[in-house]
Amino acid sequence: MLGTGDVTVIPKSARGAVFQVVIFLAAFLVIFSRRPDAILNAQFFAEDGKLWYADAYRFGLRSLLFPADGYLHTVARLTALVTLIFPFSIAPLVMNLCAITFQALPVNVFLSSRFSTITLSTRLLAGFLYLALPNTDEINANAATLQWHLALLACLLLLAEPTRDRKWRFFDAVVLVLISLEGPMGILFVPLAAVLWWMRQDSWGRISLALLAPGAVVQAVTVLLSHTRQSAPNGASISRLTSILGRQVFLSSLLGKETVLHIVLAHYRHSSFFEMIATTVGLAFLLYALRCAPTELKLFILFAFSVFALSLVHPLADTPDHLQWESLRIPGCGTRYYFLPMIAFLSALLWTISSAKTSLSVRWFAGVLLLLLPIGILRDWQYPGFADLHFREYASKFEGAPSGTRIVIPLNPIDPAYWSMELTKH
Repeated sequence: MLGTGDVTVIPKSARGAVFQVVIFLAAFLVIFSRRPDAILNAQFFAEDGKLWYADAYRFGLRSLLFPADGYLHTVARLTALVTLIFPFSIAPLVMNLCAITFQALPVNVFLSSRFSTITLSTRLLAGFLYLALPNTDEINANAATLQWHLALLACLLLLAEPTRDRKWRFFDAVVLVLISLEGPMGILFVPLAAVLWWMRQDSWGRISLALLAPGAVVQAVTVLLSHTRQSAPNGASISRLTSILGRQVFLSSLLGKETVLHIVLAHYRHSSFFEMIATTVGLAFLLYALRCAPTELKLFILFAFSVFALSLVHPLADTPDHLQWESLRIPGCGTRYYFLPMIAFLSALLWTISSAKTSLSVRWFAGVLLLLLPIGILRDWQYPGFADLHFREYASKFEGAPSGTRIVIPLNPIDPAYWSMELTKH
């Protein structure tokens, strides 16, 4: 801070840092408002307790080498290892805070100077829409699904304006290494980074590719050799794919899960017609963006739907005795798979209405579709809290128990036959 007479001049770097802190806190509050119990009554969710924390407690650093569902979950397991530093009673809170951090960071990156070619007003709107995105309850504030927000963060860093700033480069490097070791999506980042390096012909593009490649190879080998993923029939068909796209990606991104569920239940006989129209319109806007949008948006759309396509090859949206694609038609089922495609679709609409070279009629049509978005935001804003399974009572018993005591703690989602955490006191 420099003094000039009675005027205090705040350095530009300090102003930028303050702005980023404010943005992060605002994003944190928005995420908190959608499911307050993630902070106020934190509990382990699914793999957070059953696998990540239980394995970290029992095996320590060795747990990083354990695949689950056919691939490595390095970041989620690292998060669990970090929680071991803290008392067991607040371990779920620490894991949720880590997950919320990854969930908020894409907003910081998008509102940074690295996307200054897009107007600040557009970026602020896009940042809010990301935080308020309907049909995302499954991936909100939990470490079990943080890979999806980490993937968006890594994708933004690759697509952003290259920087020579050492702090940014260090941050980029850490995120790229982490995403390469957090699920099979890391494999898809290699061709994305290769295309960007070829286009830009810069040294950082080469470094980014080098950072991603080793982890991607490790993940690919793990996917090929691991037998930890359950086998389930897909039941793939064109009609089911149309239903998945229409219901879950295009309609739910605008109207929200609750509205789409109401439409399906109230107008089941005609729902396939609505889905076909929604799929046709949604794909039309995506194809238009792929033809006319800036290269970075084209690459993001291609990446998002590559992840979506990979997810549909062998999804696990329901128990293995169900047809997975049939289950994916159910509003609210497998919403993690639709996260990136929904963002890609809304990004295409936002670009369409802001593009001067787009015809007025198309821009108006895109604008009308976006005017539906407040319906989805309002109806899906408040996610239902987790069932209170009295984790604090179990934690109190466990912390006061003698060494060798075994305890079984129930987890959300409620399924006593599968979702529980077993710990033996050290």
